[in-house]
Amino acid sequence: MDKNVVPMFHVPDVQKTVDWYREIGFTVGATYGDDNKGGLSFAMVSFGAGTVMFSSGGHLSPRHRREVDLYVYTEDVDRLYDQLKHRVEIVEGPHNMFYGMREVIVRDLNGFWITFGQEVPPDVLTPWPPVEAGLLQPYAGRFKSDEGSQVLITIHEGRLLAFPEDSPGLFLQPTGDDTFTPSMSDPARVSFERGDGLMSALILELGGKSMRFLRVP
Repeated sequence: MDKNVVPMFHVPDVQKTVDWYREIGFTVGATYGDDNKGGLSFAMVSFGAGTVMFSSGGHLSPRHRREVDLYVYTEDVDRLYDQLKHRVEIVEGPHNMFYGMREVIVRDLNGFWITFGQEVPPDVLTPWPPVEAGLLQPYAGRFKSDEGSQVLITIHEGRLLAFPEDSPGLFLQPTGDDTFTPSMSDPARVSFERGDGLMSALILELGGKSMRFLRVP
């Protein structure tokens, strides 16, 4: 047997989990019954060449994001999103990530995130030209809101990247003087306030709400 790594999730109900994954396109492989309680105690499902194991004994969690995710390489993320958006909980709709993937994130019935990713060419990922890093340096830094949320602004290959707390990076596409559009599925706007040499604050407008972040050392 070839060397391989296969994740195993402990879930509250293996049978319901297998049924859920089958409905979104996974193929069910080996299963083992639970002689004492009925249903299943173990199962393997696959998507293309990838395999996941499910075993009994897990628990649900109220956390927004659990300890482990699944990352699934696929094709035509937008078509997949259209097929799933009315059937499963969507965490994040189609969006382009700085590492060259277009992704959709869903949550399974146990609270685990599944990210479906599709490679995209650089001209689709960042369709605006890079600029000299020196021109972007005043924007770079860490910013913090009154509520304690933080966002880190960095420079990547002549473009700005925003890293919200505990989230992957998002490119900021320039739309005007000190204003940018984040590369995310929900419409949003980021604008900066100029200080003495550096940007002193940024304002995020999202979903009809506005949040202000001040630069921190």
